[in-house]
Amino acid sequence: MITGVEPCVDGCDGTIELAKSGSMRLAAFFLMISGVCFLAGQTSEEKESARHYDKWLNQDVVYIITDDEREIFSKLRTSEEKDQFVEQFWQRRDPTPNQGGNEFREEHYRRIAYANAKFESGIPGWKTDRGRTYIMFGEPAEIEDHAGGGTYVRPLREGGGRTSTYPFQIWRYRHIDGIGDDVEIEFVDQSWTGLYRMVMNPWEKDMLLYVDGAGETFFERLRMAQRNYRPGLHPGFYSDTSKMARYGLRSKDMPFERMIQYYNLQRPPIVRHKDLRTIVETHVTYNTLPFRYAASYIYADSERAFVPVTLEVDNRELNYRQLQAGGVYKAQVGLYGAITALNGKIVAEFEDSIASEYRPEHYQRGLGQRSLYQKTFLVPIGLHKLDLAVKDLSNGNLGTVSTSINIPRQKPQDLAASPLMLASTIQPVEALPDAPQSFVIGDLKVVPSVTRRYKAAEPLNVYFQVYNAGRDESLSRPRLVTSYTVFRGERMVSQLIDQAGTSVNYASELRVVMARRLSLDGLEPGQYKLNVVVNDMVTGRSLSQDASFEIASR
Repeated sequence: MITGVEPCVDGCDGTIELAKSGSMRLAAFFLMISGVCFLAGQTSEEKESARHYDKWLNQDVVYIITDDEREIFSKLRTSEEKDQFVEQFWQRRDPTPNQGGNEFREEHYRRIAYANAKFESGIPGWKTDRGRTYIMFGEPAEIEDHAGGGTYVRPLREGGGRTSTYPFQIWRYRHIDGIGDDVEIEFVDQSWTGLYRMVMNPWEKDMLLYVDGAGETFFERLRMAQRNYRPGLHPGFYSDTSKMARYGLRSKDMPFERMIQYYNLQRPPIVRHKDLRTIVETHVTYNTLPFRYAASYIYADSERAFVPVTLEVDNRELNYRQLQAGGVYKAQVGLYGAITALNGKIVAEFEDSIASEYRPEHYQRGLGQRSLYQKTFLVPIGLHKLDLAVKDLSNGNLGTVSTSINIPRQKPQDLAASPLMLASTIQPVEALPDAPQSFVIGDLKVVPSVTRRYKAAEPLNVYFQVYNAGRDESLSRPRLVTSYTVFRGERMVSQLIDQAGTSVNYASELRVVMARRLSLDGLEPGQYKLNVVVNDMVTGRSLSQDASFEIASR
């Protein structure tokens, strides 16, 4: 049995996803150790001063300080400089600087006190999802409270009908800068402990979601729909405009709109692996820990794109240590990544500490497997630099990569598409309450093939999105004909033409999601090229894209 990891399925060749269990505790441990070493050589007054500024930076203003301000503050050395910075920090946010006091600062600390008093549940209230939201955005205009869970009559856009739910709340804001108007944020307490978690999908509150014959929607009771064909549960639902109209779905109920809002509501995590960031900034290349990566992009709107970055490490390259408790073999890895604009400003970054564990009876098999990790950024359109650093926390082995990512601006008059993403797995996200955030795009789980190497018995999974497609008014949807052609050198070896639009998983006026599984049966080992041509039968426009892959000999 493999513990602490999620096995890949559907022809993943033993690939596993590195688990995050214990990552927060591990990072906190490193912070504690580094803090102890630093404080050891200080006087009691200096220690108290250091604690004061650390609390201000990492607790009081952790949700509202910008990356630039944090970087500047980290470079200050004297108490006088830091005090002056703190004063200017609040002055920049004071709505009435010519009057006495600072309304913004007073309101901010009032929100922190309120969050600690109202949302504490095993952890301080300011650390919870509701606490963070309240501190950042204030009191919502309306709270729909179902604190006791139990019987719930769904609105029609969730299928209608009666079910039972976990405790949940829906917070509604009339406007949030940078988010939009009429914002709804849903929190669900699946643990029944008062610890509400922000969710992306309304089905996460439904206790009877996977109980046959219970909690049926209105149309399921009339035998006009099936349980697995609900909004947000089945990808084919969004290509059927008649069903979308029947449920009265709003634009903000669409999977990608929910995904964009979820990301917009998050703040960049605090960088704890500062040694990895320093390595990236000094442009030194290390390769004592080899790893592979894949990066793509998917347009979120006309100005931004999601950039999923996938890292893959061969387990035999990691240093596993056997723990005394249970004899489990465990490897720990530190990760850092940053996307930088041409002006040198970091527009997105992440850090993480992750672990891979095996029981003794599975350890040797585990060494022959690979481990995957993915992080998705939301970045502006344009040319950017991507830096990655991966470190084995047990022996210090390190690997780095520096490359570029160019996200071109779409032209409204042109048919456009995201790059072809060759995947080892593409499947609907059906078990939404337990689905990981990694590898999820909309309502599909897409696990990229980092090596683009397949066995002849495995399918070639292809994912991409099409934008600016024309709309066939008679069908109330786009009408696309797509060809998937495989070449070996200049010779065509297979072709599939989709004339019925069966690749369409989700359609709106902005995007059409294409997900296709191609058979590689009968193809000999070697290098191949996939050519995908999309023809818009409404506008007469077309586009063509290529992607190379390999069929392994064994």
